[in-house]
Amino acid sequence: MNHIAYITAEYPHPDTPPAGGIGSFIKMMATSLIKNDCRVTVFLCLSSRDKTWYDGNIRIVEIEGVRSSRFSPIKNRFKIRNCIKKYIQEDRIDLIEAPDWEGLHAFCNFKIPVVTRIHGSVTYFNYLQGIPKPRLLYYLEKRAIKKSRKVIAVSEFSGKVTESVFEFACLDFKVVYNGIDTDLFSARVSKTSENQNILYFGTLVRKKGMMSLAHIFNEVHAGNPNASLTLIGKDAVDFIEKKSTWEVMKSILTPAALGQVHYKGVVPYEEMSQAISQAAICVFPSFAEAFPISWLEAMAMEKPIVASSIGWAPESIEDTKSGLLEYPEKHKVFAQKINRLLTNASFARQLGKNAKQRVVDFFDQRKLVMQNIAVYKNILGNE
Repeated sequence: MNHIAYITAEYPHPDTPPAGGIGSFIKMMATSLIKNDCRVTVFLCLSSRDKTWYDGNIRIVEIEGVRSSRFSPIKNRFKIRNCIKKYIQEDRIDLIEAPDWEGLHAFCNFKIPVVTRIHGSVTYFNYLQGIPKPRLLYYLEKRAIKKSRKVIAVSEFSGKVTESVFEFACLDFKVVYNGIDTDLFSARVSKTSENQNILYFGTLVRKKGMMSLAHIFNEVHAGNPNASLTLIGKDAVDFIEKKSTWEVMKSILTPAALGQVHYKGVVPYEEMSQAISQAAICVFPSFAEAFPISWLEAMAMEKPIVASSIGWAPESIEDTKSGLLEYPEKHKVFAQKINRLLTNASFARQLGKNAKQRVVDFFDQRKLVMQNIAVYKNILGNE
């Protein structure tokens, strides 16, 4: 029985801070590996405490972050290395995986294989948004990737961009897409023939296209006054306006359109499938993603989608077949595609059915877990 470990700064649990896509992915993989007779340890870094506990059969080792200072990013990564090294020796861990985000494993020089998964680094997302790269994080993230035995990317696009922004001659990455639980996110019968509700779920942040979404909904509402927009997710301080993204959005929305927008804040993960089922369509006008799980969740529930057409998008959605793609700053055209789905039920229904089938065919987590396990076995078999 192999012992696989994960390095992360987030993990979804009632006793931990809210987690994003990386945390959800790690919990999904850990749960699946245990079902396949593996042991799993999750090193939850930069925590508020040092503590070991169990989430079912998943061992969680929290590593407290050092006091914030000019040198804390470096000190934290040495502490992470030293702590994990002790567990490797005592518990015979066979392989460790870490995300590229912030290069937490930059100084992890272990005898066992270390795998980096490209979910999207700080450097990667800054590049997509046209923001200058942070010098220290660029160094840490590049060092972490360089020291990896194997690199896995969640999309071809994220792998190629990462190769370019870090100036690797050849990154030699393996693409294994994100997957979802198609049993948890499955279509539900709903009497919503007159439903005009548009749903966005995810963090309210500029890189997710929130300012564009406000402009887009102004156009949607002008052409379809019955349309409504529901927003679900954590609000964030906008790095340009220096205030709440939701407050910035409200300043963009017309008074009439604002009256049709409902911001619900954070909804427990267990309740998201119900929230998605109540929507007519889902929208994702993002400028920066690696391979978003939220899109797959909506597709699995047979929801027609209008999403960003940038880079990673065609790997998940076939335009006009399993969803509609458009550049987020083309507000009027994006809005026209939304209204087309709201007013053409048969077309919307067919897109939703095709979206569901695409998830079943390519992004069911049971298939993708086995792909990941195959990668791990290949690495360990070559040791």
